[in-house]
Amino acid sequence: MRLVFLFIFSFFFLFSAKKSFAQIIITEINYNSDSTTNSGNWVEIYNKSTSMVNISGWKIKNALNVTYNIPSGTQLNALSYVVVVQDLVKFNSIHSISNKVGPSNVDFGNSGDNVQLLNATSTLVTSVNYTDSTLWPRGADGLGRTLELIDYYGNQNDGGNWFDGCMFGSPGLAYTPCNPDIVFSEINYNSNPSFDAGDWIELHNTTSSNISLNGYSLKDSKDSNIFFFPAGINLTANGYREVVQDVTKFITRHSNVTSFNGPFLYGFKSKGEAIRLFGSDGKLKFSVLYNNNLPWPVEADSLGYTLELLDIHGKMNDPFNWFVCSLEGSPGTAFDPACLDGLEEKKSTLIFSLNQTLVSNNLNFNYENDNNKSGEIIIVDLLGRILKNFKIGTGMNQVEISTFPNGIYLIQLKSGNVSITKKFIKQ
Repeated sequence: MRLVFLFIFSFFFLFSAKKSFAQIIITEINYNSDSTTNSGNWVEIYNKSTSMVNISGWKIKNALNVTYNIPSGTQLNALSYVVVVQDLVKFNSIHSISNKVGPSNVDFGNSGDNVQLLNATSTLVTSVNYTDSTLWPRGADGLGRTLELIDYYGNQNDGGNWFDGCMFGSPGLAYTPCNPDIVFSEINYNSNPSFDAGDWIELHNTTSSNISLNGYSLKDSKDSNIFFFPAGINLTANGYREVVQDVTKFITRHSNVTSFNGPFLYGFKSKGEAIRLFGSDGKLKFSVLYNNNLPWPVEADSLGYTLELLDIHGKMNDPFNWFVCSLEGSPGTAFDPACLDGLEEKKSTLIFSLNQTLVSNNLNFNYENDNNKSGEIIIVDLLGRILKNFKIGTGMNQVEISTFPNGIYLIQLKSGNVSITKKFIKQ
């Protein structure tokens, strides 16, 4: 009888332990810091259960089997984080948190790695195989941001379940909206030849105080492509200032804009580019990585529109935080909300409705307009990969998506120069 009791007790203990272990996940990874703001490599672990878990003797390991043993006495409280830090000196120069352990001396590869978490008996608890390809958020690859998990109950090895959050990440804390003092609020990267203003970018001061730009510099993805702001330039409180590639082209198209600097002797790539702002101390302050493919607004690529930032506290590399507004943009000012109303008015002449939000093998949708014109359908995943692209006529339509993995997708209808994008979930 005693043996039976011990067996039952052991079974439930092991079951409970495995259940607890399954609640410990990896939620943030810093694998390639910007060289001017280097906090070393680090990984954030989260306990999503409602019970404390003792992680003494647990291990962090990379693909090269370099291993770090978490110190004795380390407890991970319910719904709490701990950060395993490679280099405490570097980390503490950027972040001031107490819920950390290290130094781990575990390096993570800049082009990808397998970050593993094992328990005290060396049993794998969880792991993340990330890469620096377009399948994963690339703002975390040397541009000052980190990989942050979106859905704590989703697939940790799906690049679409990660985003590159605020500058320098949020180690030891849940993600909260960003609060930068300067943002890039508008980008013109490929003008229409009929009204070519050259490349330009708009800086916006989100604070109520002037910010001196003395010693500040602007770079694209290459460190050798650099523009230094002249001495004595202030970014006024809540104000805007353009940095322009070609002064003559810019003032020809935007003669009313007086707060600008230039020229810079390089151009922004039409197929996507990293743009970075550095402070007077030479350290990275802000970065954006845009693209010209869906789900980014494709109208900004040579069709006369600019990328305009929707939410200054939002995710800067999220294509849904950028939109197109009026032709040639709104340099020097905030965008005019009325132009969004006008765009919606144009869209209202089209009817584009999905029959289902959750779909299995077939997606049904209806398309109507006021002149019976055909349309184009483009389906992309959240990383912008085009999965289907085809012409449609008006009326009810259906597309097979049985080969799509379960997840969230975007379907865009294009008719003339108007487009409508909707989201659907395949399960």
